[in-house]
Amino acid sequence: MAAAPLTSPRAATAPILETRGLDIVRGGRLIVHVDRLTIESGEIRVVLGPNGCGKTTMMRALNTLTPSTGEILFKGAPVLTRSDKLALRRQTAAVFQQAYLLATTVRANVETGLRIRGVDAEERHRRAGDALEMLGVAHLADRPRDGLSGGEAQRVSIARALAVDPAIIFLDEPTAALDPPTRRELLADLERIFRELKTSVMWVTHDIGEALAVADRIAFITEGRVRQDGTPDEILTRPASKEVADFLGVDTWIEGEVRDGGDGRLTFVARGGGCLTVEDPRPGPALVCIRPDDVVLFREPPQAVGPERPNSFPATVSGLRPVGRHWRVSLDWEGETVDAVLDRTAQAQLAVKQGDEVWALIDAPLQALPRESPAAL
Repeated sequence: MAAAPLTSPRAATAPILETRGLDIVRGGRLIVHVDRLTIESGEIRVVLGPNGCGKTTMMRALNTLTPSTGEILFKGAPVLTRSDKLALRRQTAAVFQQAYLLATTVRANVETGLRIRGVDAEERHRRAGDALEMLGVAHLADRPRDGLSGGEAQRVSIARALAVDPAIIFLDEPTAALDPPTRRELLADLERIFRELKTSVMWVTHDIGEALAVADRIAFITEGRVRQDGTPDEILTRPASKEVADFLGVDTWIEGEVRDGGDGRLTFVARGGGCLTVEDPRPGPALVCIRPDDVVLFREPPQAVGPERPNSFPATVSGLRPVGRHWRVSLDWEGETVDAVLDRTAQAQLAVKQGDEVWALIDAPLQALPRESPAAL
């Protein structure tokens, strides 16, 4: 018989999973600390960060597979006792980077969790078939484990997790071992399935594109600490620190000073004298980060500049190189280097070359980070 679900008077409004003051210690050293992290019902919650930063360790602690201190609440109720932890595990499922399948048929693998939970044979057969159908591998039901491709094996592993109808599914780098075409197909299918089922998901990844493609919210973690927590748009367009922005590929950093323009706007004055309109920070020394894919190039001054897109300026092309299917264009602006990215169509139209005079438009709000902040150094 399955363990009784954890319940709480506040469960109707509480996150499905929450942790507060989570600490994980190994060898006397604190390796992960999380002030607070939540997963809402039906949410795809991505934990993003570089390899070795503590993402998987944190996920395992939230599933009570790794010892930790602090609070874990499931559906609003504290997870304290051994029985509480068992109840949490019985209502969750996990999928890892490598598909761990038993040496039996595909169907038998998918039925494993159901069998452990005491589900009768007829119901096991039905739910396993539904899960395999969702993942597009129902035709493999009677095949043995051996001989499955990497993508097929991972789909079977995910079907096994979904068959138990988990309250939360934990995914640890589920596409990292797959080739690009297989990975793209699986990503698209997983997002569709999770949206249709309204499944609550904690998805661990180091891949920025993967995180942005599937996440409702992203927690960015390095060195065992959550550095920023927000929507994909907030993380991408408003990184909280240079550390976050560097990981996201923002490699244009300009030093200067934020000044109050007196008209409700803040002006960033670069060392070379160039000015940009920025958001948020108080006046003082600052860094501005500019994403290359936010920079649009024109041969003539752009006509669409207005209060919502105030940052445009003339610049000189100082470098040009192909990067895959795009061109990376380096611009000299008032002694500062600003990079832009052109796709092949844009480069064919503009035909820019080194030494050309162009106009650059930054087609996104600009954020400055206070220079004295340790995170900005």
